[in-house]
Amino acid sequence: MGVLKHEDFRDVADLARTLERVERRLARERAARAEAEAIAESGLRALYLSQQRIELLQRIAAKANEAADTRDALIYAITEICATNGWAFGNVYLIDPGNADNLVPSDIWYAADPAWLMPFIDDSLARQFRRGEGLPGRVLDSFAPLWLSDITQAANFPRRDVARQCGLNSAFAFPVLVQNDVAAVMEFFARDNPAEDESFLALMGQIGTQLGRVIERERFAAKLFYDALHDPLTNLPNRALFHDRVTRALERRARQPDYRVAVLFLDLDAFKFINDSLGHQAGDTVLIGTAARLRTALERGAADRADPWPEWTLARLGGDEFTVLLEGFVDEWLPKRVAMRLLDSLSEAHIIAESEIHSGGSIGLAHAVSECVTALDLLRKADTAMYEAKARGRGQVAVFDSVLRQRATSRLNTENALRGALRRGEFQLFYQPIVDLGTDRLSGFEALLRWERRPGELIAPGQFIDVAEETGLIVMIGNWVLREACQATVAWHRRFPDRKPVTISINVSPRQFLQPGFADIVRDTITETGVAPATVSLEITESIAISNPDRAVRIMRQLRALGVRISLDDFGTGYSSLGHLHRYPFDTLKLDRSFVAEMGVERGKVGRGIVRAVLDLASTMDLSVIAEGLETPRQCEDLRAMGCTYGQGYFYSRPVDMAAAGRLIARDG
Repeated sequence: MGVLKHEDFRDVADLARTLERVERRLARERAARAEAEAIAESGLRALYLSQQRIELLQRIAAKANEAADTRDALIYAITEICATNGWAFGNVYLIDPGNADNLVPSDIWYAADPAWLMPFIDDSLARQFRRGEGLPGRVLDSFAPLWLSDITQAANFPRRDVARQCGLNSAFAFPVLVQNDVAAVMEFFARDNPAEDESFLALMGQIGTQLGRVIERERFAAKLFYDALHDPLTNLPNRALFHDRVTRALERRARQPDYRVAVLFLDLDAFKFINDSLGHQAGDTVLIGTAARLRTALERGAADRADPWPEWTLARLGGDEFTVLLEGFVDEWLPKRVAMRLLDSLSEAHIIAESEIHSGGSIGLAHAVSECVTALDLLRKADTAMYEAKARGRGQVAVFDSVLRQRATSRLNTENALRGALRRGEFQLFYQPIVDLGTDRLSGFEALLRWERRPGELIAPGQFIDVAEETGLIVMIGNWVLREACQATVAWHRRFPDRKPVTISINVSPRQFLQPGFADIVRDTITETGVAPATVSLEITESIAISNPDRAVRIMRQLRALGVRISLDDFGTGYSSLGHLHRYPFDTLKLDRSFVAEMGVERGKVGRGIVRAVLDLASTMDLSVIAEGLETPRQCEDLRAMGCTYGQGYFYSRPVDMAAAGRLIARDG
């Protein structure tokens, strides 16, 4: 062995230092590599967790879009959240429908292993929470997600003891929001005690928004369905829902022959007067009040154990028409007692703008008797009975019986025969002269409709016009009358060119007058027939004018622009003639025959006074007057002396056909 020299020791020390430096560098590299690997692993875990959460949100959002209902979506969401994140128990509380500050259990929950959690689950499903109370109540109060660590020590956590018993340590909850309102609260519990995760709570908030859209969609659909079957003014079932309820009752009756079914049809008395005189707002107030009184009467009857009570459905068909379905009763006289109780409930006045408004009603009652009766049949019968009740006087109940059945059958036969009458050419026009009282000369005619239903059998309008009006056939019939009368007038003008042209008065029904484009129909008829517009006078009743005043005035002005004249028929028989007369562009008043007839009775002084007042009013408004129903020379003399312009009645002539009318013109010169 050689002897180490001094410089050799220096070389070894240098080598050691070099190795030490290398080892330190390697250690730093290993540490840096380990740190990088740890960072990479943490990033991958975070990325994986983030991806899991995104997929969870996507799954729940997709389910929310396709869910059949809210419950289905909530069950799916609570199961997925628990399974994806390892939460031991999830539960849903809903807003109490009767108290928005209270949460109630929904029986929607999930636990992968519920056996060891049952004390806590049972406690949760039996609890309600007020706003601010416990975990759900605090979420309801804050509208935001909430995380709780170590719930066994939480101050505001009523389930603390049972949570400790079941080994639960942490919890979080979030709201399900519908716009700006909490609709539900979802809560979750775990055995471990992880640190609060802000990003996780934010994700749960997004899930709450998605689930809220399901609730909002379901509420909207429910509202649409409800609105489709209920009257918007009174909130009662409407015609469609009532028809369905009656149909179902009749189906039960078909299965159980002793199951009784009846329908009440109620129509308010004088409701039109309320609408016309006080306005539609007052009318709506009366309808709302009526609905409430009828409902209360039915509810009190059901609560009165002294009197057996049927199952019932109260509905509003429209306007002032209300119906009641009664079913499942034993005593056949019970529906009439129910009807009388309903009428009694309407006896008190409605208070509107500090005024008392009385509005009673009339009720028609129909029992389901035959096996094949339908809901529509039963409603029609009750409607027919209601009209009978009105005919007997206000505040009456009429039952559909054999007499009314025969009358209804006759009405139906009339309707069926009317439908083909125009096509078969069964209608005829007769003409009654209108005479100038000052000269006793023929001035014109009123066209009067007759129906030759069978050869030689002429039927007056009073026996079929109501049916024609109700069915809408009056529009076609009225248009035919207009054209036929104008053609007859043109023929007379051509035949007698040297005399003053005779005029023609044509009655116009309410439905015909208010049909869209009526003025256009009149214009086309004038153009096509060539009649002089100034010789045409359209007679409308007071009810037409006041049923829709603004529309009536508009149509009348359109007619006046065509050059035709307008008469108010049966003046004085309505309840608001004087109050409304100045609003309308009339040319002529037709004085009702009842006033003319009263001029000759014992109290004729009163009758003459009324006639004189009407004539003075007409003179003030520059209107001519035609007195109807003249039958005696004395009536003609009195009216002439009072300044009445024209007269019409049997004293001069009964209605005649077109040929006889031509002879009257020729004889008059």
